[in-house]
Amino acid sequence: MNRKIRVGVLSAGAWSVAVHIPELKKHSDVELVVVTNQSMEMAIKIQAMFGFENALDSWEKALDLNLDAVIVSSPPIAHEAMVIAALNSGAHVLCEKPFAIDGKSAAKMLAAAKSNDRTLLVGYGWPHTDIFTRVRELIQKDAIGKVEFATLGITCGIREILEGQTSDHSTSTGFLSEKSTYVDPKTAGGGAIGTTMSHSLGLLIHILGDSFDWVASSSYPAGDALDYHESVSGQMKNGASVNMYCVSTFGSAPHVTWRFEAYGAKGDLRVDLTTRQITFHGAIGNSWVQEFEEEGVTYRSYMPTALLIECSRGNEIPEGCDSSIGQLVVDATDGIRESWRTGARSKVPG
Repeated sequence: MNRKIRVGVLSAGAWSVAVHIPELKKHSDVELVVVTNQSMEMAIKIQAMFGFENALDSWEKALDLNLDAVIVSSPPIAHEAMVIAALNSGAHVLCEKPFAIDGKSAAKMLAAAKSNDRTLLVGYGWPHTDIFTRVRELIQKDAIGKVEFATLGITCGIREILEGQTSDHSTSTGFLSEKSTYVDPKTAGGGAIGTTMSHSLGLLIHILGDSFDWVASSSYPAGDALDYHESVSGQMKNGASVNMYCVSTFGSAPHVTWRFEAYGAKGDLRVDLTTRQITFHGAIGNSWVQEFEEEGVTYRSYMPTALLIECSRGNEIPEGCDSSIGQLVVDATDGIRESWRTGARSKVPG
C-alpha cells in the first residue's frame, strides 16, 4: 500500500488514549482520520491531543470515511454491531477484549470477517511477550512431549475498579474509564472473568495450541455476574488436564503477576515472571534455566494495534490475537458461566 493507511478509533476512551492511539502515532504511514466518543466534547478533546482529522459522536458516520483499519474500543455490549459494520465497510478491525458477550455474537463477527476477506484481531498482548513466545515455541517443538497437565494463574490489581472506583489507565493524560464499563453487568461482560480471565484463556489456548473440551468453575462471589476471583478446572481437546485461576487484588500490589507450569512425558516447564526465568526439568541430569531481560517479560499492550497496521499493509502477522482465539475464549467463558449456573462441569461449545 503506497498511500497512507486511513485509521479510525471508535468509542475511544482511557485505554485508547493510553495505548492504541500513541501506537498509531508512531507509524508515519498511518493517517488518523476519525475518532468517536458518545460525548462530542470528549471526541474533540482526543482529536486535539492527537491530531485526528475528524471528531464525531456517531460511530456509524465514521465508517463512511473510507477507512482501511478500525479500532473498536467500546464496551463489549456494543462490539458486535460496530465490528460487523466496520468489516462490511471494508476495514481491517481490532476489537478490544472481552471480545463478545457470548459465543453466538463472536461467531457472527468471525463470519463477517470471512465474508469480507478482512482481518479481525482481538486485544491480546500477552502472547507476544518474549517469555511466553518462547514457552509456546518449546511446547510446539515437543520439548516436554505431549502436554499432560498445565496450570496458569493471573493476579491483577483491579479490585478497586471492580468495586466501582474510577480507573485511570493513563495518569499522564488524565482520561478516565467510565465506571459502567466495569460494574454494569449489561455492559461489562463480567467482572474478573472478562477483565483478566479472558487474558488467561487466550494465553493458554495460544501456548498449548489447543482448545477446551469441558470446564468446571467456581467464583467469588459465587455465581455473581461481576466476580472478583475465579478458579477453573478443565480438559483440553488433546487430553491435557488444566487448572486456572484469576485473582483481583488491590492497586498497591504489583499490577499483574503470572504463574504458568506445563508437564509432559519428557519433562516440565515452569515460568516465573518475577525472576524472569523459564526452568526446564527432564530426566536426571537434564535441566536448564533461560533468563530474560525486563523487557522480555513486560506486557506488550501495543502489539495488537501494531499488528492491525501490519495486516493493513498487506503483511503476514504472527498468531496470538487473531479472532479465532477470541471465539475459543468466548466459548470457554460460556462454559464457565454454565458451570456456575449448574454447579457441575460443562461441555464447551464449538
